[in-house]
Amino acid sequence: MAAERGEVNDTDRDQFANEFGTLMARTDHLFEIADAECSQICEQVCPIIPGAEQQRRDWYLLPDGLLWRSYLAGPHEPRLSTVIFNDQKQGVFWDATLGGRVGLLRYGSAGALRPQGWQWDLEGAVMTRLDLLHAEDVESVDYRFGTEITAAEGPWAMKFGYFHISSHVGDEYVIRNPAFERINYVTESWVWGGSYSPNPSYRFYAEVANAFRASGGARRYQFQTGAEYTPRAIDPRRGAPFAAVNLNFRQAVGHDVSTTIQLGWSFQSPQSGRRIRFGLQYGGGPTSQYEFFDRREELLGGGVWFDY
Repeated sequence: MAAERGEVNDTDRDQFANEFGTLMARTDHLFEIADAECSQICEQVCPIIPGAEQQRRDWYLLPDGLLWRSYLAGPHEPRLSTVIFNDQKQGVFWDATLGGRVGLLRYGSAGALRPQGWQWDLEGAVMTRLDLLHAEDVESVDYRFGTEITAAEGPWAMKFGYFHISSHVGDEYVIRNPAFERINYVTESWVWGGSYSPNPSYRFYAEVANAFRASGGARRYQFQTGAEYTPRAIDPRRGAPFAAVNLNFRQAVGHDVSTTIQLGWSFQSPQSGRRIRFGLQYGGGPTSQYEFFDRREELLGGGVWFDY
């Protein structure tokens, strides 16, 4: 009986060991699956959680994204855009901007969406105005080039740098207006700016530019301020509304305010942070084409803007 009992116990023990080993192997496999799924979920969720990627900071050459983004309603900002509008006094025009802003070097967190740290940026743009009532003749062109040190920490961001503005009149415009006297409107300016974003949907900003060289009617100081509303889309494929206002005060026109208001619909990449917008634009006050800096305009039109 003892031997039989011992044989039974040995058999039970072997069976238990085999079942336990199988159970542990299945458990390890389940842990591997769960770990992989958690990593995948984290990769998708972390970019939309403020501070989730802000733990580790390092040096990045040609980093993804920007710490400081161009003002949405700023008509003289580097981006890709096209706007067709009607001016009550001058006619129908097409403003086209070809440019952009890129990061050269960053010390901070990785990623393109709400990164933290500091960054060295390069910017440039050509802002052209075409006269649609005169065979799309080039009326004027403004050139902008600059470089800036930008920084972001939590809801705050800042920039400090230099930019150059040079304005030119179109050949076709001179031919149609032989009595027009071209001016050499040029500024070389230092610029300081700051912004506050209490949450990803809102941004408030202000900047001052101090020109250490100015000619052609340009003067020393320029101030800008504004606000933006860009709520996150529940489904990026469907987009979300946006609204922006920019107020520009230039000493060259006695600090008379130039107002730009935009309303429309935008689509933003959850990975890169880049945004394309479709909407309406209203402008009033001194023109944004500095070859005619003392001209006033009131315009209404529609456009497409691509923001880096």
